[in-house]
Amino acid sequence: MSVIVIGAGMTGIAAGYYLRMNHIPYTILEAKSDLGGVWHSHRWHGARCDSDFIKYSFSFRPFLSDRCLQSRSQIQAYLRDVAQEFGILEHIRLNTRVLKAVFDSPRQCWSVHTANGVFTAQFLINGNGYFGDEPYVPAFKDEARFKGEIIHTSHLDDQRKFPDKKVVLVGSGSTAICAAPELAAVAGSLVLLQRSPSYIYEISNDAAPLIRLCQNLYRRGLRTPVRWLRSYLQLRDDVIFLGFRRFPRLARWFFRQHWRPAVGEQALREHFNPRYNPWEQRIAVAIGLKEKLRSGAITMKTAEIERFTELGIVLSTGETLRCDVCILATGLNLRFFAFDLYLDNVRIALERINFYKGLLLGGIPNYFHPMGSWHSAWTQRAEPLLCSAARIMSHMRKHRLGAVNVPRQELEVKPGITPNYVMRSLATMPRLQATTDIPSIDNLFSDRFMPAGLRFAKARSSGELGQALAPAAEMAK
Repeated sequence: MSVIVIGAGMTGIAAGYYLRMNHIPYTILEAKSDLGGVWHSHRWHGARCDSDFIKYSFSFRPFLSDRCLQSRSQIQAYLRDVAQEFGILEHIRLNTRVLKAVFDSPRQCWSVHTANGVFTAQFLINGNGYFGDEPYVPAFKDEARFKGEIIHTSHLDDQRKFPDKKVVLVGSGSTAICAAPELAAVAGSLVLLQRSPSYIYEISNDAAPLIRLCQNLYRRGLRTPVRWLRSYLQLRDDVIFLGFRRFPRLARWFFRQHWRPAVGEQALREHFNPRYNPWEQRIAVAIGLKEKLRSGAITMKTAEIERFTELGIVLSTGETLRCDVCILATGLNLRFFAFDLYLDNVRIALERINFYKGLLLGGIPNYFHPMGSWHSAWTQRAEPLLCSAARIMSHMRKHRLGAVNVPRQELEVKPGITPNYVMRSLATMPRLQATTDIPSIDNLFSDRFMPAGLRFAKARSSGELGQALAPAAEMAK
């Protein structure tokens, strides 16, 4: 029994831990030159996680800090420490991009084709997340006339500074809200230009007394309070999500009260009054945005870009913004599958496929694709799902089973949230099945292994069950 894991980000490293705990050989294939996933590749100013990091970090190695949210560099350092502490680093193959994966039905195993050869294993765990490397760059009229620089945040390094430059940051989602205060500190001037308003919630980033207390107890060897804390924070997030969706007028009132004292009534109506209801899209978390707006370090504008000129941007309102550097925080293209999957010689159609409990895809044998929740910390769902995947594999080893899957179905799509990056990819998104997508509810059942909902097949031969990766993979010349 052996496993190939795709990606050395949050999901891949957690997979390595749970496979190790269950004594299952594995190799992690990472396309980039270092581990960390998005926390390695996203280097724009202010890149960070917008979930309480005590909740986002792994349950088996919680990250203790007096700050709620952590920066990109801190997260990558944390992931490296975890990978080193639990012996995961030696299982990671860097600079190994997967091109396709083929399940061999007679042999009941996967062949994963990469630029560095072919790796084989009985199981495949896809941990490449859902954001690809390709940025979403809208086309703007007359942008070729612009004499300044247009750069997407995915190509931006936080070491760059823009002294004496007029910078326009285009976007209204989490990337723009995280980046704006940091860019304002290194630019001559900054305009935050949003096509339409989004919901934003500002925090101080100081850990609450309860979080500090639980962390102090953990340092003293009492680990249960941190486990309770993580469950409490998840329950809080789920209640807020469900409450805001159920009572949108109350939620809108909450955000008006949150921003009115900082920006005033006119700016509130113009820049903080979204067209949609709270939690129909992700809520951006800000640090320091209110102060930057009050001081004038950031100027906010709400309008569409009509066209570019040689020296700036003309808005749909008729206003012209002088601009030396235009930074696009317009997001990335959603991509659940970074490579094609084949069942023997037939390419698997992934459009409208059922996504059973956010872990297994209908009709695809020995394939696990743990999916986090849209509205909460990724690890709160992905980690229990990986634990379930390891439990399924251990069950199969014990009972000499060779393959597992769930029946394929084509379902109607019901996205949990409706931001542009989801709606652009709606036709190709897997359809969640047999899950509430509310981690506090789903995780209650994550420790229960119920084989009745799965289809198993006996192993074809004893030799294939014992087949392991070398070094764990067989390289094809």
